[in-house]
Amino acid sequence: MPLPQVIVMATGKGGAGKSALTRSLAAHFLATKQNPAIVDADPQASIASLHDADGPMGKIPVIADPEAETVQASIEDLVAKHRPVLVDTAGFRNQTTIMAAIRADLVVIPLKPSAEDIREAVAMYELVGELNQIPERKGNPIQVVMVMTMTTPGTVIVRQIRKELEEKGFPLLEAEMTQRVVYPELSMRGLAPSVVDPESAAARDIAKIAMEIVKRGGAHEQVHAA
Repeated sequence: MPLPQVIVMATGKGGAGKSALTRSLAAHFLATKQNPAIVDADPQASIASLHDADGPMGKIPVIADPEAETVQASIEDLVAKHRPVLVDTAGFRNQTTIMAAIRADLVVIPLKPSAEDIREAVAMYELVGELNQIPERKGNPIQVVMVMTMTTPGTVIVRQIRKELEEKGFPLLEAEMTQRVVYPELSMRGLAPSVVDPESAAARDIAKIAMEIVKRGGAHEQVHAA
């Protein structure tokens, strides 16, 4: 199954792990001989501001563009030479996120195990369904998956949230981004597990998420408006 060309991380809430997941997936794809790039569409620019063009992730181009009017053009500039192009978005719903999602092959919705994160994840899922009704996406629907982040595997709340989402038919990945101190530690240097320690538990977590994205991103949920 082909790797989605444009992958957008989106949810209407900050602190869900979008930036860490974006950076970590880009590092994984670099380590596995893909040619990733990043558009940092978050006004906070947490990826672009810490990116070291001369460091271990220097081969990954990073464009900072939080503007709704230009974000699609920034994506297109990278699409010509890179796959996948990963787009990090703001920790709130804005027009830039919407414009990026319209251009996406796959929208990945990260959520922590909390009631508020579930609400925002479902709201983003429904927004993608609405976007699939616009002329630009008719006949070519945006794919979507959810992924749980910052989890402690096996806890009651994680099991409950997973059961609730799966019973309602939401496309939740089996793989999870487990709570690990390595993510914030490496993010301060603009790095991610797969390029620092490819054999680490964190790198294995990200590899599992990436594998599911490749497997499910091309053939999973085609979200339609209710």
